[in-house]
Amino acid sequence: MKPITCDLHVHTNISRCGDAAATVESCLEAAKKQNLKTIGFADHCWAAQLPGESPWYKGQDIEHVLKIKKQLPGNISGIRVLVGCETEFIGNGICGLNKELASSFDFVLLPANHFHQRGFVVPEDLGASGAKAVSELLYKRFMETTELGFGTGIVHPFIPLSFLEWEADILGSISETQYESCFKAAALAELAIEINTYTAENKTCMVENGFSSLYLKMHTIARESGCKFFFGSDAHHPDKICGYEKMVKFAGACGIDETMLLVL
Repeated sequence: MKPITCDLHVHTNISRCGDAAATVESCLEAAKKQNLKTIGFADHCWAAQLPGESPWYKGQDIEHVLKIKKQLPGNISGIRVLVGCETEFIGNGICGLNKELASSFDFVLLPANHFHQRGFVVPEDLGASGAKAVSELLYKRFMETTELGFGTGIVHPFIPLSFLEWEADILGSISETQYESCFKAAALAELAIEINTYTAENKTCMVENGFSSLYLKMHTIARESGCKFFFGSDAHHPDKICGYEKMVKFAGACGIDETMLLVL
């Protein structure tokens, strides 16, 4: 596979969790140094028109996220800029965007596993009964995400955020049949799957080629299920706009080539 030239998952300081140094200008400069041709800004968003936001999301609405357009410099060094967002999904069909509002952006990223947001995305006591409950909810939420009827891609698939100490047990308990069901549903819904820095650099259950067997299996099943893919650093600081060489090698190890990449 050729070098990666597109990162669709970059956060700026418009996101509450973005580092103060993550200005539009600094992110574009970092992208230029990495020889990117396209950058996708994907700040967190919950539309003010929709109920259910958490205090953390308050103020991070569509109008706020689209402020980035006014911050773009006149000369962006030949880098193509896409203004998207990463919204939120908390289950039972409740999402920070809907199909109509999603059209405000060039692309929309959907997370099915923001399990670090206890008491909002997941119950406070998730995990009290062990890793199995976490894996079951990961599977359920992924399937529900494919039923929302909008979105461009699913980010950091199945990474058990906030439960990484159980990572091997959680992902190991999700069967190949379940993964296949999820990824076939994603392919049918035309939701691409993200390959990100964490996935490529993961050290849990390493195999001889230097990648985690957990994530190799998962993404290989996604490929076999007909999914499209995109690359995302999930950077919250300009210094984290990197890791592309490792990601492209990971993609190759999964049998993913240029014909399987999302085109926007």
